[in-house]
Amino acid sequence: MPPDSTTPAPPVPIKEAVAKGAKPNGCDNAEIPMQSASVTLRVGARRVALSFGVPSIPVESAALLPLFRSLTDTLVDIAAEETRSRGLSISCRKGCGACCRQLVPISEMEVMALRRLVAELPEPRRSAVVERFERGVATFAQAGLMETLRHPETVDAERAERVGLDYFMQGVACPFLDDESCSIHPDRPLACREYLVTSPAANCAYPSSASVQCVPVPAKVSRAVRRIEDERSPSFEPWIPMILALEWPLANERPAQAGTAMLARALSRLTGTTVPEPKESGDARSDQG
Repeated sequence: MPPDSTTPAPPVPIKEAVAKGAKPNGCDNAEIPMQSASVTLRVGARRVALSFGVPSIPVESAALLPLFRSLTDTLVDIAAEETRSRGLSISCRKGCGACCRQLVPISEMEVMALRRLVAELPEPRRSAVVERFERGVATFAQAGLMETLRHPETVDAERAERVGLDYFMQGVACPFLDDESCSIHPDRPLACREYLVTSPAANCAYPSSASVQCVPVPAKVSRAVRRIEDERSPSFEPWIPMILALEWPLANERPAQAGTAMLARALSRLTGTTVPEPKESGDARSDQG
């Protein structure tokens, strides 16, 4: 959860965060008992039946991240297919990394996963990636953007595009970008998975709402996931800048929760309807227009 604007929490030293990220509780799905659950969503004109393996015991939210990645990929594939059916082409290709200099909003569970990923990198790769994070933070501090990035709750819809452009103009590449390609592609953030364009790739070097045409994804899992751990107003959408993932002050001792309950909350946020908590081999149904 972003720090409260009246009682800001200090940033966590990056190297300390990486060290602590080596063994996060609840992240190793191989050791977590799972139960099956299914859900039927309506995406555009299509009904999509999905089945999941959901932790059957209380876990940290990061344990559900593989599930949310899979759901995101499914919905994005459907959106891309519908886009191609209208005669449009997806411009994104390996080696086209202009978008990897944009401001990427992530959730607390993605912060935990990225810290673990960095902690498990072999040397000297780990130190190189940590240094990239540190250089990026220093660049944004010099540009006077850190107050905004550390308090994203102050960025309303009117300011969002301006903040994004100010961030992009600093030219700071994602710390995981190598040779203009994502080095953590299977583990990339949900927001990155949802970002595809049909406009010319060259336009991404000068992004704006007028020059870049994104593939419309009717249901943004990234937004739903960012809200399942936040109890504030449904109109508030929390987010964490990915460049601050290694130093963001996470809530202390957040209790583990039932995986099925977190899934139900995420699907409710995703669809705008109340989705019941799935039971063992149960079925949750909701429509997403």
